[in-house]
Amino acid sequence: MATASVALVLALPVVVPPRATLKFRVLREGVVTPGVKTLFLYRGWGSVATLAMVFQTLDGEWTRAEQFDLATLLAQGEWLVAGEDLAAPRRTRATYLAFTESAELTFDITSGEGGVVGEPATLAAQVRVDQQPAGREVVVIERPLDGQWRVAGYGLTVDGEAELELRVAGGLCYAVAVDDWGVLYSPTLAVTVGQTIRPTLFTGWLYRVTEAGTLPATEPEWWPADGDNAARLIGTARAIAVRYYAPIGHGPVPVEVI
Repeated sequence: MATASVALVLALPVVVPPRATLKFRVLREGVVTPGVKTLFLYRGWGSVATLAMVFQTLDGEWTRAEQFDLATLLAQGEWLVAGEDLAAPRRTRATYLAFTESAELTFDITSGEGGVVGEPATLAAQVRVDQQPAGREVVVIERPLDGQWRVAGYGLTVDGEAELELRVAGGLCYAVAVDDWGVLYSPTLAVTVGQTIRPTLFTGWLYRVTEAGTLPATEPEWWPADGDNAARLIGTARAIAVRYYAPIGHGPVPVEVI
């Protein structure tokens, strides 16, 4: 007597790497204009022969949303985005942008054109964290006589110091140091050394990756810095806890007009 055999197939869950969705609102002279506008995404000027993605407006304003592997976006750091509007007079603009999560972004094809506002000036910036030199972004904002705040310049401190190049319009200047806000935790995200991870429930601590790997599928139990602050496993990666410092401003600060 023949017996029937039954084959059992075990379906394993498919792990999909975290992805980020990008969508652009494309303007000209700060306003929406009719006609097709195109954004080209490259890794840099040295690789413009290899196009990473094309965004094109559907209605003269918004592009379609496109998905990217989040780890690839983060590993690259800054991407070259070149915009083109073929409506007369034709305009183009290129700049570097960093993408850390899903976002709807505004790109003005004519931004930055025209005369430069203000006189050239410099500001010597120093940043200390726990009394030690630290690398931070420093933004200088100015309040001219007309009361309309503007960004006079910005830069990154190296070994705690930077000589910032500014454009000032005779107003009071204030310097603001901004800490790294990190990348929001995503399940199974591939991370590299130096990246900073932010828990979904922020309690004042971020986590600096010291050994590359992949974050766990479920969010770990985060910890504060304690003792010698040894690196701990998060998935297959290792990280240390670092304190997040809210932006700190100083001013008015004296600037040297060139």
